[in-house]
Amino acid sequence: MKGFSTTSLSMFLLCIYCLSAVADIGVTEDINSETNVILEQCNTRIKQVSPKASLSFCSQQLTALDKENYPITAAKLQLTLYDLYLELDNAAAAEQQLIAVKNSTGFKQNAEIKYLWFRKSAAEKLYKKDYVEAKSLFENALNIAQTAQSDLWLAKSYNDLALTEQYLNHYAKALSYYQKSLAIKEALGNDFYTAITLSNLGLIYKKLEKYTESQRYFELSLEHYLRHTSGNADVNAISYMSHLYGNLAEIYNINNEFNKKHFYSDKVISAYNDNLTGNDKLSALINLATIHINASEFVPAQAVAESLSEYLPRQDHSFHDVIYYLKAQIANHQKDATQAITFIENAMDYSDTKQDSLQKMSIYQYASELYYDNGRPYESLVYLKRYQVLHEALLEKKYSENIKVIQSDIENERVQRALAEEQIINQQKSQEIDKLLNLILSITSISLLVGFVVSFYIYRKRKAQQHLMTIIESHKQQLFLLSNDDTTEHEESEQQPDTSPQSPSELTASFAELLVTTMLDCINIWEKSTKTNKVELADRSQIWTISIDSGRLRTRSLDKYLHVKKLPDNPRWRNVVKTCHFILSECNLSNDDRTLLTSHLDRIMQVIKSESLGVT
Repeated sequence: MKGFSTTSLSMFLLCIYCLSAVADIGVTEDINSETNVILEQCNTRIKQVSPKASLSFCSQQLTALDKENYPITAAKLQLTLYDLYLELDNAAAAEQQLIAVKNSTGFKQNAEIKYLWFRKSAAEKLYKKDYVEAKSLFENALNIAQTAQSDLWLAKSYNDLALTEQYLNHYAKALSYYQKSLAIKEALGNDFYTAITLSNLGLIYKKLEKYTESQRYFELSLEHYLRHTSGNADVNAISYMSHLYGNLAEIYNINNEFNKKHFYSDKVISAYNDNLTGNDKLSALINLATIHINASEFVPAQAVAESLSEYLPRQDHSFHDVIYYLKAQIANHQKDATQAITFIENAMDYSDTKQDSLQKMSIYQYASELYYDNGRPYESLVYLKRYQVLHEALLEKKYSENIKVIQSDIENERVQRALAEEQIINQQKSQEIDKLLNLILSITSISLLVGFVVSFYIYRKRKAQQHLMTIIESHKQQLFLLSNDDTTEHEESEQQPDTSPQSPSELTASFAELLVTTMLDCINIWEKSTKTNKVELADRSQIWTISIDSGRLRTRSLDKYLHVKKLPDNPRWRNVVKTCHFILSECNLSNDDRTLLTSHLDRIMQVIKSESLGVT
């Protein structure tokens, strides 16, 4: 088992360092909008600018705040400052903020302040690998969450205890807590928190050497992180993802998927170059060194190791054993056996004070190989036995029935939730389909109604057209009969003398006006319908003669019927009637124009019948 990962602990610390977004429970302070704005501005500034700039801004906000009247707001700002001091590697100043919060009025009044204080204090103990004390503090936080009945707090506390039990090598308990945390987080639908627990599950399966399961949970975690950050530039989530990339690179290397391993290794390097600070920077350096060593890239590994050497004199972290272990591997590659043995012995000295069996296994195994290669078989056998004892204990836990049962329960719960979500999605789709069908039916009904109305309108239109064609045909027949009658009467008038001559006095003025009015209307309607003139009417109808006068076409005979004074003594009323029939049969007239001409025709024929007018 080569390499070592600190990402689970550092990722957890990132979560603890974030201020909780849960609403206050048990609040006795009347937080007004002004103090809410102060907290929001501070948190917004943290997401937008550097930790140093954020620290300056939030410190100014705390100084300007009336702490006596707003102790809860003050305590929340102090917890925020604690996070910022940690990011800037100022552990002493961070500790002072925790002490100040513990002694504040806000701590006594507000459940959220207590919950956050216990979690941050426990995280600090966990970071220093004081797992027993960390567990006690986390249990206090869990009690507050249970009293407050906050699902989100419970989910976080279960995750805290799971991680602690994981470092205490109590894998069955750890999986049980992860199961509870994951169930709540998935029910809440929070991708960010769900991704954290899935990543931790990947880590515990990696410790149990179940690399296939570990890879699957890491990949699931990445899916949730990507979903969370798709529309949300969350700095904390991005930091988490940088650690997850290191885990993915390591697990792909173990599973011999080297293309993916190199892909995520590059992402770790990119994350490190993006100005990481504090614990994030230390974790990134360890990940980088591990990745380079696993890939036998010892030149860049040496450069990273030199940076890690700066952390060895410091006592504000608990990664001395890991750093010495990495330096031992590099020294051994450089054929400096004495230096390599010195480094691995330092690593074992620090490791023996810790409870992380996986870390000890890696160091003991490498120490055994190192002593054997340098002709010290007795020491090699001693550390090989220590490694075997730890590995046998790990195998016993790995194949424990309790772990299998819990693992099965976790999978069953996830499958059931997935099925429930799929069922909800199917119901929503079914409702959408029903709505779509109703919409289609409504549109179809409206279309049928519109179609019926249009069909009825077309039917009525066709009927009207047929009626009009009948009328036009009738006018054509009338025009033909009138033409024949006119010829016959003209022949008879030549053979017989006029027995009933009609004098101008007998031609009523009303009838003359009727003929003139009819012709005037005929000319107006003709010109309006055909956009031509009376000459065109005379030419096409062949009813009126056309003459040429001074090079211009004249309709002298027709013009006489446009003025009562010019009307002949014996007007040819048949020509007027024929003109009406011609226009009615040839032109596309409006209903009003057609009605007007028809009315004139009826009146003329009525006068002719009543007065018994003869041949003109």
